[in-house]
Amino acid sequence: MTASSTPVDLVIEGTTAMVRKIGPWLHDVLDDLPDHEAGAIAPRLELAVHEVAMNIIDHAGLPVTAEIRFSAEITDSVVEIRVTDPGRPFDPTGVRIPVAGVPQERGYGLMLVRKLVNDLGYHRLDTGNRWTLRVNRTPPADHSEMSSSHE
Repeated sequence: MTASSTPVDLVIEGTTAMVRKIGPWLHDVLDDLPDHEAGAIAPRLELAVHEVAMNIIDHAGLPVTAEIRFSAEITDSVVEIRVTDPGRPFDPTGVRIPVAGVPQERGYGLMLVRKLVNDLGYHRLDTGNRWTLRVNRTPPADHSEMSSSHE
C-alpha cells in the first residue's frame, strides 16, 4: 500500500461556523484522484466527515479555544480521513441505533456515517479522541481482460 501523497491537514476552531471549511479542503485532498473516483467518493466522504465534526461540536464538551484537526491520506486502495479533538471520551456502544417507526431525536448521524464509509473507527487518545473514516478506492480497470475479449 503506497501513499500517493503526504498527509494533508486542516485545523478548525470547534464551532459550527468553521465546519464549512471541510468541503473545500476535502475537494482539494481528492483533487489528485481520477475524476470518476473523486466524483464517487467526495459526496459520501464530505457528508460523513461533516457529521463526525458536528457530533464532536455538539457532544464532546470542547473547551472554547478547542481545535478539531483533520488529516487525510490517499493510498492505492483507500482514502483515509482522521479527525482528532480534545473533547471528553465517547462510548460508541452507548448510542442507540434508530429503529424504523420508533421516534428518536438522536443517533441518526452516526448511523449515517457508518453507511457512508467502508470503515469507521474510534480511539480514545491521551489528548482526546480520534475518529478514522476510510472509503475504498475504485480498483483500476483490468485492461488485459478488455483486450483479450476483443480477439
